[in-house]
Amino acid sequence: MSGQSPLSCAEFVIEVEQRLQAEPAIDFLGREGEVIQVRAGQRRLRIDIKPFYNAYTQAPEHFDLVYATLLRVLYEQVPAREAKTFSEVAQRVLPMLKPIVLLNAVFEKKLPMLAYRPFLADLIITYVIDEPQTVAYINERHLERWGIGEHVLHEQALTNLAARTQERARFLVTGEGAQRLIIANSQDGYDATRILLPNLLASWQPHFPGTMVIGIPNRDFLIAFSDADESILTSVAHQIQLDAAQRDNGLTDQLFTIEDGQVREYHWV
Repeated sequence: MSGQSPLSCAEFVIEVEQRLQAEPAIDFLGREGEVIQVRAGQRRLRIDIKPFYNAYTQAPEHFDLVYATLLRVLYEQVPAREAKTFSEVAQRVLPMLKPIVLLNAVFEKKLPMLAYRPFLADLIITYVIDEPQTVAYINERHLERWGIGEHVLHEQALTNLAARTQERARFLVTGEGAQRLIIANSQDGYDATRILLPNLLASWQPHFPGTMVIGIPNRDFLIAFSDADESILTSVAHQIQLDAAQRDNGLTDQLFTIEDGQVREYHWV
């Protein structure tokens, strides 16, 4: 909508209404002034458009971004268990690394098998729908209901993780040369899973002498460091081993590296 005069509030509401009526996963129920009513999943929602219009007036050329934010707010209020179509939850799908033993627990509890793919070091990539206070694991029944394959789920999850990382992730960089450390510690539940972003890791490689080594001892921690100084390598590896065994949401004490743009297990020489 660039190049046009800014919309009035009434015009903005009408434009939003027309777009919502075209959304396949949303039933538009009506409008009362600046409040719209929709049904998303099994939930009937009322959304005040005024805050979104105020955001639009700050940058009228970014109408599409404001509308995308409104959609995200709507979908975030739909519990994963109620989603009938993948489009209802696609923007909230994220990957999460878990120990492979999780599959045994799912099997023993006679729960639907999770959607997953193998990773490295007895870890698997699971997929979750991020909700305000928790996550909902995606299983094979979800994929069947939504009519999608695991590869579609995987690509969407990585796209969302990359976007979330760019928007929210925090990285601590300390030290120089062989003493340099880069630590992801955003505490959003996906720090370790950021090892699945090869472009991010590749951007770190030039900052390390020798080989860049990566550790993901628990869900909320990722550390990159150098193997150029054996004493530092040994010290950090030992701490990773302790954290993997003792911290909540432990993953692995296996070390990793990047080779030809791919994550590989790191082996001591």
